[in-house]
Amino acid sequence: MTKDAQHPLTELIAIAAKAGIGLVPGGGLLTAGYEALQVLSKEAAAQMERRSQKRYEEFIRSVFEAEVTPDLTEYLTADDYAALLSGCMADMENEKAKYYGRLAAAIGRGEVQGSSRRFLILTLSQLSHQQVQMLRQSYVAARYDLKPGQGSGRVDQVAVLNLSDPVQNHEHAELLARSMYSENELTTLGEMLVRACFDAAELTPSAIGYRAWFSKYVDIIYDSDQVSLVYSLINGFWDEGMRTVNRAVTIIDRQPMAVFANPRIMIVGSEAMPEYLPALKARLRKADVLFVCLHDHAEHIRGHYPDSTILNFAGRGVTDITVSVIKHVKMVNGLT
Repeated sequence: MTKDAQHPLTELIAIAAKAGIGLVPGGGLLTAGYEALQVLSKEAAAQMERRSQKRYEEFIRSVFEAEVTPDLTEYLTADDYAALLSGCMADMENEKAKYYGRLAAAIGRGEVQGSSRRFLILTLSQLSHQQVQMLRQSYVAARYDLKPGQGSGRVDQVAVLNLSDPVQNHEHAELLARSMYSENELTTLGEMLVRACFDAAELTPSAIGYRAWFSKYVDIIYDSDQVSLVYSLINGFWDEGMRTVNRAVTIIDRQPMAVFANPRIMIVGSEAMPEYLPALKARLRKADVLFVCLHDHAEHIRGHYPDSTILNFAGRGVTDITVSVIKHVKMVNGLT
C-alpha cells in the first residue's frame, strides 16, 4: 500500500508515535516538543504536495484524454489555462480535477467560446462536485424519455435530482441563481458546461441509474376476460421499459393516439372460433399481429393471417405465457 492509499490522519498518527509525540486520552490534543512538531508539520506538507501532484496529473490526463493536440488549442489562451489550473489546484474537492481538464480541452477545441469561457471557468470553480452531477442528471433527463419508479410518465429535469433535504434544495437554488437553470430546465450555459465536463458514455440513462423508455408502445388486444394475463403482460413490459395500451377487440375501431411497436398482440382467449378476424384484418396489417392463443385456433387464424406468428399456449400458465410473449416482442424489435 502506498502512502497516499492511507488516510492522511492515520499517517500522521503513525509518525507521531514514532516521534514520541503523545496523544491526549480520547484522541484530543497532541503533546510534543518543538522538534517533534516540526517532523509532523513537514509530513503534513509532504502530504499536501503529494495530493497536489496527483490533482495536477489528473488535470493533465483529462486534457489529453479529450484528444486535444497543439493544432486544436488555438482557442485556449494562456490566461484561460492559468485560470483553469489555478482553480483546479485551489478547489477543495479532488473529484473535480478531471472536469477542469475537460473544460480546458473543450475550450481548446472551440466548443466554448467568447465570454462563455471565463463564465464557465469561474462557475466550475464555485460549484460543488454534487452540483456538477446534478447538472449532468438534468442533461440526461432532457435528452431521454426516462422511465420513473412507477407509472408510465417520464422523469423531468428536476424530478431526476431527487431533491429530498435542505442541502440539496439549497444546491439547486444556487444553480438557479448561477443561470444554470431557467424555469426548471437547463440553460444553454448549463448544457455547455455538462458537455464540456462529461463524455458521451457518462451522459446516458444507465450512467445515472435510470432506464429510457422504448420509443414505441406495445398494443395488447384481447377477445375475452383475460385480466390476469393482460395485467401480467403490462407489468412485464413495464419492467422491460416498454409502455403498453390495451383494449378489447370489440373496440378495435377506437385506436389510441400512439406509435405502436411491431407486432401487435392479439390474445385469443375465447374457446369459440374467433369470428372477428376479418374485421381485425381490415384494421391491422397482417404482418403486424402476434396471436397468443389460449385454445388451439391456429388453423382458422392462418386462413386470415397466413404470415403472422401464432403462439399456442393451451394449458400453460400466465407467467410462462408472459415470459414467452415479451421475449418474442423484444426479439422482433431488436432488444434482446
